[in-house]
Amino acid sequence: MKSEIKKILVTGAKGFVGSNTAKHFKSLGYETYGLGRGDISTKELIEYGLDYWKNSEITIQAIKDYTDNFDVIVHCGGSGSVGFSVENPYLDFKKTVNGTLEVLEFMRLYSPKAHLIYPSSPAVQGEQPDFPMNESLLGEPASPYGYHKKIAEELCQSYSEKFGLKVSIVRLFSVYGVGLKKQLLWDAVKKISLADEEAVFWGTGQETRDFIHIHDVVKLFAALISQESIFLLTNGGTGKKISIAQVVKNIKTILDSGVKLTFNNKESAGNPIYYCASVERLENLIDFKIKGFEQGLVEYVRWASEQ
Repeated sequence: MKSEIKKILVTGAKGFVGSNTAKHFKSLGYETYGLGRGDISTKELIEYGLDYWKNSEITIQAIKDYTDNFDVIVHCGGSGSVGFSVENPYLDFKKTVNGTLEVLEFMRLYSPKAHLIYPSSPAVQGEQPDFPMNESLLGEPASPYGYHKKIAEELCQSYSEKFGLKVSIVRLFSVYGVGLKKQLLWDAVKKISLADEEAVFWGTGQETRDFIHIHDVVKLFAALISQESIFLLTNGGTGKKISIAQVVKNIKTILDSGVKLTFNNKESAGNPIYYCASVERLENLIDFKIKGFEQGLVEYVRWASEQ
């Protein structure tokens, strides 16, 4: 007897994390459904690994128009920028909180056996001292983005506890990889490549980040499918920190550039100084080899410098 093909819905499937998620699950044999804003060409459908695409806001009806029988939903839709949330808090709330509520209510009403994977952020924990952040650490978000992600997490937990929905939340740290055309690594490659004598960056350079490759992120999502907890919250990081100064220095070396690197010592609103994941819970859940940042950075810089 032929087994039924499993169906996955990826919201925000045009984005970096969403498109890579769809592509990975397509390779695992899933039928892939995408939902989000904007049109997609036939070529892009193939590139993203999508069988179907709907240009729509994330609503109960838009999801139900596809099917009411999803096995997995990865909700990547919503705001992905601290800066956007500071400038547009109202729109950020609607994108992050309202979209999450629509997905949860769809599951409650029509697809209660689906497994929701929600990519969240350590921004929910705000400014913390310079040590690995575990999942239970409490804190005040430093931006509307962090507050809205926190509300979305609480909605996920509430729906899981009250209605028995299976939900896995992954607080993703600094995701990177070929195809990402924004954030620190992209901006640094562009600045250093185009600078005549000096490339100036925000902050002091002593800020730290924990970079996790997109390939590891999507493998983590897939691994979570088989975990049995009805509600799970875990970090998605490597447990290894690196300073921004060291990152841009490494990029400069890879580019074989002679420009001077300087920092303006200004604070970036809403962005905490230190970010590094505690990975004890993650390592107890799954077993796979994390891609080293050194190797991943070389691949990324070579790709970005050609764009």
